[in-house]
Amino acid sequence: MCDRKPDVVTIGVNDATDAFRDLNEFVVALDRIGSRIGSGSQDSTLLLKYVVDRDVGRRLARLRRVIGDALEDIFGEEEVDRIGEESYKFTEG
Repeated sequence: MCDRKPDVVTIGVNDATDAFRDLNEFVVALDRIGSRIGSGSQDSTLLLKYVVDRDVGRRLARLRRVIGDALEDIFGEEEVDRIGEESYKFTEG
């Protein structure tokens, strides 16, 4: 018997819509903020203000949960945890 994993994961339409809406906002906002900071017309506090005011951390955590849950249905929790451990981790210094 083949142990091949499916090539598709499934998430609900509402979750997909919310994810797309949030990701679109983040991409556009970060591009605009980066341009303003890069041009010198704004300082980096603009980025902090956006992240705090728009609750970006919580919203990204929700997106991670939605995608992680869909992947867990295919791979299992241990494999999804392993995938997460492969990601970049910010450290100061």
